[in-house]
Amino acid sequence: MTHTRRLTAAFVLLAIGAAGGYVGRGAPPSSAPDSPAPTVAGAQVWTCSMHPQVRLDRPGTCPICQMPLILASSAEGSGDGAPTLRLSAHAAAMASVETVAVERRALARELAAVGKVEFNEASLATITPRVDGYVERLFVNFTGVAIKQGDHLAEVYSPELLVAQQELLIALGGGISGPLVATARTKLRLLGLTETQVTNLVEKKELAERITLYSPISGTVIEKLVVDQAAFKAGDPLYRIADLSTVWVYVDVYEYDLAWIRYGQHVSIAAEALPGITFDGMVTFVQPIVNDLTRTIRVPVHVKNVGQKLKPGMFVSAVVHAALGHDGAATPTGVEGKHTCPMHPQVVQDVRGACPFCGMPLEVIPGAPPPASETATRFRCPMRCEGEKTYAEPGKCPVCAMALAAVPPVGVTLGVLTIPVSAVLDSGTRKLVYVERSPGLYEPRDATLGPRAGSFYPVVKGLALGERVVVRGNFLIDSQFQITGHPSLLYPGGLHASAGHEHHTGATGSGTGSTAPNAHAGHGR
Repeated sequence: MTHTRRLTAAFVLLAIGAAGGYVGRGAPPSSAPDSPAPTVAGAQVWTCSMHPQVRLDRPGTCPICQMPLILASSAEGSGDGAPTLRLSAHAAAMASVETVAVERRALARELAAVGKVEFNEASLATITPRVDGYVERLFVNFTGVAIKQGDHLAEVYSPELLVAQQELLIALGGGISGPLVATARTKLRLLGLTETQVTNLVEKKELAERITLYSPISGTVIEKLVVDQAAFKAGDPLYRIADLSTVWVYVDVYEYDLAWIRYGQHVSIAAEALPGITFDGMVTFVQPIVNDLTRTIRVPVHVKNVGQKLKPGMFVSAVVHAALGHDGAATPTGVEGKHTCPMHPQVVQDVRGACPFCGMPLEVIPGAPPPASETATRFRCPMRCEGEKTYAEPGKCPVCAMALAAVPPVGVTLGVLTIPVSAVLDSGTRKLVYVERSPGLYEPRDATLGPRAGSFYPVVKGLALGERVVVRGNFLIDSQFQITGHPSLLYPGGLHASAGHEHHTGATGSGTGSTAPNAHAGHGR
């Protein structure tokens, strides 16, 4: 800090102290008889506004920076033993002190992350032949083409299929009993023919030298592994198919953000290739492995790919919307108590039943559902930028960009205890809040806070509903506590009035202390 800045800060503190009757040179003003100057063994205590560890019993200049010493003001002790500081109305106005009440509000955290679009693994399939043969003609001969179940894929020649056809025709023409005919029909179906192809063979009683293979599923061809006139063996992959009507977006979440990820959370997806379009997804599960290099965990998000606009391989931006509880952790998402499939977690139903994909019995999703106060369907800006206007979906206020808060139902108290970010003095290892016990009387309070969510902190403990905290002027109040030697942000134990007195000898007529700079530089630290 330059000498000019130091002088400016000192003048501000002098002005505040003079207005409040706590800071000055010489004897305390007679207009503030209830605010006596602090004494040590009957002597007044003088300090430096830039180096509060300097504590002298006479006026003069700071032995470190040579600034004029100021009279240290006294902080009071409250009934519970906590130090307090009283400012007059004029001093509080000069310091622009503002306070707000500790309130309950819906608290949400929007966790921004990057992700990559990939295939829905549950929709991947491979089309393989069940016999050896040769490709006579390909109908699907390039990747990317969309096919439907029952579409023709290729025309093949297979000696094994010819033999199976002959067995069925012999059974039909030789008057062999019905069970053998049924066995021959079943064999053809198991070798890959459709029921329609087998029926046509029975009706026409003609061998088909070339057999058409049909697709058993619908999807998009993502890989073609066969060409015209190629030979193939039973089990060789011919095509790889993926259903792109749904995709997975793998979001990379840092391990320290994992506390805010919960199954069933709503996720907004946006891609640079698709400006103005937002896709909605749901957190399906969290992979149990941490990447050693990036220290991230992959979180698959199930997304309905309307119009197949999202392409596998795209990089996207994702925002996970997490409603927070009083401890800062993510609250229930609303799927608790419903039913899902262990193999397909994207399936969420209100009633029991079978999984539509694999037929497994659905299981109850563990956990208690959120209370009614946390399931509001309308959202509003906490700062009321647009008055009482509400929105149907969570997001950001179009005016101030703050996260929209859920609007509670009539008669229901919503949310957790919160204080604004501006009320917190954070040293990196300690968070301090100044509470207004009564008009003009301020007390430092160590508060246990949850993780920051937008412009607010959730209060875990240390503050009560309705208490007023300082949101403006708290740095100046903290400096007053520091100057008086009482506990402050950087000095939790306080700077005791006796600090430095064993290093000086006598008072000079000018009031200038004889303390050496090095003797005081480390006091109270």
